[in-house]
Amino acid sequence: MVRPLSRCKYCNKPAEHFVPNLGTALCEEHFLAYFYKRVRRVLSRIKKGKRVLVGVSGGKDSIAALYALSALKEEFELEIGAVHIDLGFSIREFVKAFERACERTGAIKHLISLKEDYGFTVPELAEKVKAVCHACGVIRRYLLNKLAWEEGYDFVATGHNLDDMAYFAFNNLITHNISFLKTLDSVLPPFPELKLAGRIRPLFWLSDADSITYLRIMGAEYSSLKCPYHTETKQIFIKPLFNDIQRKWPQSTVNFVTSLRELARRSSMTEEREKGMRPCSICGYPSQLEVCSFCRLRKIMRS
Repeated sequence: MVRPLSRCKYCNKPAEHFVPNLGTALCEEHFLAYFYKRVRRVLSRIKKGKRVLVGVSGGKDSIAALYALSALKEEFELEIGAVHIDLGFSIREFVKAFERACERTGAIKHLISLKEDYGFTVPELAEKVKAVCHACGVIRRYLLNKLAWEEGYDFVATGHNLDDMAYFAFNNLITHNISFLKTLDSVLPPFPELKLAGRIRPLFWLSDADSITYLRIMGAEYSSLKCPYHTETKQIFIKPLFNDIQRKWPQSTVNFVTSLRELARRSSMTEEREKGMRPCSICGYPSQLEVCSFCRLRKIMRS
């Protein structure tokens, strides 16, 4: 929110929605135009008529991604599905937000239970492995891709936004890991021969603040609760740094991510995503090693 006396940059009407990436305020009409323009920028990179599976945790960004894709589904001839993964600690507030979003958007609803389908939960896994967040990410990515492949979806959509991409990139740069450049993009193509669905990030050019404003306008429910295993790590230092820079130079986050994407393209790293991948010898889904990370986790849980 901004001061009531602020005026929209485009029409001079009273503005209540501040846009960090523009460094200015907009009225509701022009905020929605701004928001959807940036989602269209992503969707224009895929052919019309695709089936998209949205991974929905119940938090603000995944809910915003589902609403935005649903709002533009006729324009891009999309068929939208949504999936919530029960990792064994599902909070009712998350599930409620997911179910309500599916009702309002008309998305095809999918539910996956890690316990029922694979015999273990993340809390049980946490007793055997130290890097719980990493393991949880492996599980979620695997299950999203597997469901997408089995149900005939072309792309998996996630709620990663511009701020997420900037923090992710900066964290990798200061830890001397440049392989992340292979996936720093709004759209990653599918590779059917590897049973690998494409990836799409509808909010790639939108900020955290944009998601919150959009959901407030849409009257959408979402949960602000954090995962019980959530740890801030370096993000507790990185996020305020980027916020301070963004306040002084509104285009800085966009420019940072755009520059890195251009660097990746010039170095041909964006063409290397599937290199070195092969079918897992156990499940047949993509892996960098003979046995994929998910199957190795299952082995740990059976031991």
